[in-house]
Amino acid sequence: MPALSTTEELADLLNEAADQVAASLTAPYPTPPTRSYLHPVLGPLAAGPQVAAHLSEQLDTLIDNPGRTLADLFALSSLASALGWYTESLTTLIHAVETICDNTGLPEGSPDSPPLPASTATAPHTLPLASVRAAAALCDIAPDRYAGALASALEAGARLDTECEEIAAGLREDAEALHSPENLAPGGPESLPHLVRALLSRTETVA
Repeated sequence: MPALSTTEELADLLNEAADQVAASLTAPYPTPPTRSYLHPVLGPLAAGPQVAAHLSEQLDTLIDNPGRTLADLFALSSLASALGWYTESLTTLIHAVETICDNTGLPEGSPDSPPLPASTATAPHTLPLASVRAAAALCDIAPDRYAGALASALEAGARLDTECEEIAAGLREDAEALHSPENLAPGGPESLPHLVRALLSRTETVA
């Protein structure tokens, strides 16, 4: 990719990154009937590495960009924050899927079988019991374990949805800010990209 020379090009890059993150949430992926409880997360899980790689390539483009204007640094900070946040969210999703697979892959009643979280011990209220039993039979696991796995996948998918929507919205807000020079002038936390401020806020909340 050629060097970026205008704030318009920088804004386009951030908007493209936002589109990539948002699109990952609806990425299609064929779900095997024997793993139907993973349907809520398989698409984003499969698309995740490609999205992270794309964000990394865009970040490399900004790093290699010879310009070091306030706009360059603003966009660089925004995209770096997006990549870090997205990678963290994807890692959390992977760990959640691994836990679900552990729960469903061990023999029923095994002493090594980890318990499902209490909040996911029942099937979603909108899912008929007959459907749960039929799907569980295809997966060769007990209905209650299937219900817990599906609920866990739905929770993990919803968590990723929320975080990716925040990342995409932050990138778009930062892209818009590039068109207002007064937003780029150094002088306090308000001059930082939205995504940087959002991550700082998350860090303070965790602490």
